[in-house]
Amino acid sequence: MVLKKDLISFIKVIIFGICMGSLCATMDLFPNDNIWTFSSFSGSLGFWAITGMIVLMQSDNWELAGINTFLYFGFMNSSFFFVHLLLPFEFHRFSGIDNAIIQSLIWLIPSFICGLCAIVAYQAKKNNKWGVIALSLPLGLLIFEGISVLCSVFINHKYLFQTLVDLIGFILLFFLYKGEKKNTHVLLVSILVGSIFLLAQYLIYKNILYY
Repeated sequence: MVLKKDLISFIKVIIFGICMGSLCATMDLFPNDNIWTFSSFSGSLGFWAITGMIVLMQSDNWELAGINTFLYFGFMNSSFFFVHLLLPFEFHRFSGIDNAIIQSLIWLIPSFICGLCAIVAYQAKKNNKWGVIALSLPLGLLIFEGISVLCSVFINHKYLFQTLVDLIGFILLFFLYKGEKKNTHVLLVSILVGSIFLLAQYLIYKNILYY
């Protein structure tokens, strides 16, 4: 599937965003005090990276990658907040439709930033050094979060589901979008990016645990 500059493609992206946002809201019904911690799904970098890369990589050009990614995350976040209003009261993160609208508008800002990042990440399609770097950035983030949540699995006995999502995300992105790039280069740069984020987290918070 290639997302082109037409109404049908935009509708597909919007529907995908609504479905993913609804799924994330529904996952909040699960408890967050056991080893699986399914409710952490919406906050997983693996989830954001996988779905975001699917949208941008299927886009026909870098401009559409930015627009489609913005639309996807914008509608994903909005549907997350509005579906929350349909959940039992004890699972509400806010009160009333007014607050849901405000939250949706606020989250347009990170959605727009994701759109800008998608323009850069779109270079991952290219089989050159910029493609290696662009692909290594989301892979490095997945390594960073994967190690962080894996430590939480062993120490806090939480976030096993999120660990698996990050692992699956890394494998999918690595094998689906590596193209003709040198695997060793992609892997080494990804590890470097992940290590930098882990070091930064340790220097700031004095640990690398996820929550």
